Amino acid sequence: LVPSVTEVLFALGLGPRVAGVTRYADYPPPARLKPHVGNYDAPSIEAIVATHPDLVIAGADVDSPTLVERLSALHIPVYVVYPQTLDDTIAMLARLGKVTGVPAAGARLSASLRRSVDRAEAAVAGRPPVRVLLCEMLRPLVVAGPKTLANALLHVAGGQNVVSSGPLRYPTWGPEGVLAADPQVIIVAPHPGGPDPIGYFRRWPELTAVRTDHVVTIDADWLQFPGPRLACGLAALVKALHGIDLGVKEPACLP
Repeated sequence: LVPSVTEVLFALGLGPRVAGVTRYADYPPPARLKPHVGNYDAPSIEAIVATHPDLVIAGADVDSPTLVERLSALHIPVYVVYPQTLDDTIAMLARLGKVTGVPAAGARLSASLRRSVDRAEAAVAGRPPVRVLLCEMLRPLVVAGPKTLANALLHVAGGQNVVSSGPLRYPTWGPEGVLAADPQVIIVAPHPGGPDPIGYFRRWPELTAVRTDHVVTIDADWLQFPGPRLACGLAALVKALHGIDLGVKEPACLP
């Protein structure tokens, strides 16, 4: 029931054993061919049962306790994930390998992401932090705060989030906030059908990131999906902030 976990299962070599996914599970491409059990935020109990699962993997941040209770009442085991940090994600990869009966594959996937983190930290060691604005959406302008996975990646990549702590993980900002923060780099995770990020920020030519041509787009999944492609997000951030190419390419998470 968690698109990022679908990606992890395929990366563990378990694609043939995935019985069903939510409608937004679109990576790797073979995941799109799996039976859908509803939307990520509203899966259907009936559709889930129809896949005859041995195990359902749910997310604590979106799947309700009622859903878990109803599945448990039907004697369907449920495993709940809730990775909030980079370390949580690394640990989750290993645990999912154990839970699904492929502990060695889980350990390898976990160790691979840990190596990517270590490589990024080593590449930017000693460099001054770069002030960055992380944008999740442009209309309205929704930005990533400190308590987000994207912020954790930014920290590893030698960046400093210009969004200060607050009650919301993803607050909405206006032009005044962006101009006052004046980030050195603006990172945008574009959504299909959204405005062109570079054109959007050109309305404020006085911004340092605009004047120096440092408005950069990075695949949203690379910054938001807790899984193996976070290695790609780290590499993209290191290159955008420091011009260092770590040589990391999108992993082939194929069945």
